[in-house]
Amino acid sequence: MDKRRQTRWMGWMMGAAATGLYLLTLEPDVSFWDCGEFIATSYGLGVGHPPGAPFYQLLAHLFTLLAFGNTARVAWWSNALSAVAGGVAVMMLFWSLALLLRHSRRPLLGAAIGAGCYMLCDTAWFSAVESEVYSLSMAMSAAMIWAMLRWATDEDRQRAGRWILLTALLLGLSVCVHQLSLLATPALLLIYLTAKRKEWSQLKKLIPLALLLFALGLTPYLIIPIRANAHPAINQGNPSTWEGMKHYMARDQYEKAPLWPRRWRHHRHDDEYSQTWASKGGDWEYLASYQIWYMYGRYLMWNFGGRYNDRQGYGSMMNGQCITGIPFIDRPIVGTAAKMPESLPRKGHNRYFMLPLLLGLIGMLSHRRLSRRGFWMVMALFLMGGLILNLYLNHPCYEPRERDYAYVLSFYAFAIWIGIGAATLAEKWGKCLPYTLLLIPALMGWQNYDDHDRSRRYLAADTAHNILNSCDQGALLLTAGDNDTFPLWYAQEVEGFRTDVEVRNISLMGGTRRMLEKVYAEIETRPIYLTHYAYNSSAQYFEGMLGLSGFGYRIVPEGCDSVLAQEAYRHAMNDLGWRKMEGVYVDEVSGRFLEQYYKDMLLVAENLMDQGDADKGRDLLAKTMEEIPWSCIQDPNIMYKAACLMGRESDSAALSMSGSLRERLRKELDYFNTIDPKRQRYIGYTLQPRREVMRNLQTHY
Repeated sequence: MDKRRQTRWMGWMMGAAATGLYLLTLEPDVSFWDCGEFIATSYGLGVGHPPGAPFYQLLAHLFTLLAFGNTARVAWWSNALSAVAGGVAVMMLFWSLALLLRHSRRPLLGAAIGAGCYMLCDTAWFSAVESEVYSLSMAMSAAMIWAMLRWATDEDRQRAGRWILLTALLLGLSVCVHQLSLLATPALLLIYLTAKRKEWSQLKKLIPLALLLFALGLTPYLIIPIRANAHPAINQGNPSTWEGMKHYMARDQYEKAPLWPRRWRHHRHDDEYSQTWASKGGDWEYLASYQIWYMYGRYLMWNFGGRYNDRQGYGSMMNGQCITGIPFIDRPIVGTAAKMPESLPRKGHNRYFMLPLLLGLIGMLSHRRLSRRGFWMVMALFLMGGLILNLYLNHPCYEPRERDYAYVLSFYAFAIWIGIGAATLAEKWGKCLPYTLLLIPALMGWQNYDDHDRSRRYLAADTAHNILNSCDQGALLLTAGDNDTFPLWYAQEVEGFRTDVEVRNISLMGGTRRMLEKVYAEIETRPIYLTHYAYNSSAQYFEGMLGLSGFGYRIVPEGCDSVLAQEAYRHAMNDLGWRKMEGVYVDEVSGRFLEQYYKDMLLVAENLMDQGDADKGRDLLAKTMEEIPWSCIQDPNIMYKAACLMGRESDSAALSMSGSLRERLRKELDYFNTIDPKRQRYIGYTLQPRREVMRNLQTHY
């Protein structure tokens, strides 16, 4: 087999392997954050949040048709689009590396290692197993880079222009997926501008046709006003007019971050938080310490150095930090290099010993020496998708979720350098030794598999069902965030589940005053409920009128107890439940919902016992403990409260539960005690509740 054919087939094999891995670990149902909205709007061709992703929606809609009317499989097929797109990105990266390494003695080995490290890195894998736009956006960006490299290396110069035309069409279509793809244009222009001058006259002739194809690629945006005028169930921003479309595309409903000052947002606690990152150096220190390092450098380390856990990072010493697996490096970062107990969030504890990072740095230095033109093309990609994007985004302190997915183009560029670094070392290491470099992507896959395997996770779908089933027939349900809204939209619009409940997001109701007017206009005519997020933001407007009922709160106009124990018991025993969780990876967002549910059920059980309904309280407690294993719970106070309630009914059960809790806390405290006492004060949020519960256990049990 000739070299070109071998390269083609190996690329297809890499793409197939990546797609297979992503399908194997694919979430079978809806995920949290924007995924529920994307599935619902793709399935029903609705209008999602600005600025829209019409080409993604069209492709996802085609994938959902493969469910052949089985609504229970719609989410899986929508998620599968991301898996296939992830495989395409890996394939394109392999082929691009093969072109960049065409003069190397081991181009295919380097291409396989670079593509493998990207395939198995944290951010790419995360986006490839759920319904989000980033995997498809990266596939299209990777295809554009490959097409331009094909143009630059095509021996048939008379026909080479076809690759530029393909790139122009892909660029237009990719904008209809996510504007992230525009960050690749400087790298594409560098490839174009480094062409031989004698070809420029020929290239100029292609510009009008290229612009036409780019404009043609933008045409999927026409479906947004068309569908908005059809008044679909989900119609965010209602861009049915030219003026509405202008506001929609400009994302006017969101805050706009200026390029300067860096500490621009002044919401509650913002100034206090940002001060911890800029104690003396002002905006420049904040830019360097928080924005560049914490909101980009830390993510680069997650992907190619190592990650401490999957907890949301708010600047704390441990939550969301990066590690390496090398003790003398990790101790200054997270305070310890001891083995983490199984009860802590270990599945996101990934150590690569900085091997992919070092390989990429070697590749960066080697690339500059081997090809300055190629080096600056990759550097443009790396900087535009990383530091320059970071400057543009101007992250406030703090973000509601980790933003590593925004920088995936930069990680893609770094994976190119990993491949070049692998090829460089392979040339110097003889015949067999270079193949040991394949252990680096293998290490990444081994470390990342458990926290990227969502194949048995139904937690977002179960959360949506439990929230809706906490409402009586014909209720109005007020929500306040993405995670208590989008999965509900999916459940209603795709599954047809509890469509009798009207879901309204408070933030989309025109402000607090409009929300109160609408609620009080209906308060006497039908039951009205609030999710926990809505309760946290709006409880003060309904003081004395909110009672816990299942997995949410009901408004009782004439006033009520804070816990509607009998009603909540009825919902919990008959309408609420969770699918099997043993061995299922529980991420932080899912864990928060599970812990809130557990606390709600403990509160209801306690109220039932206080009212003399001990049997009902015990039954509810037993059902909750059976459905939600303690391994899914991180808050020790929840487990202690469960042991105490169980102690009302059975001393032996309470002793057994308290004994297992004591052993768990002992291991966790022993682990945290390996940290220098002077630094333990930085993890008081973790240590204090564990120490307090341990003292209570020693006192009462």
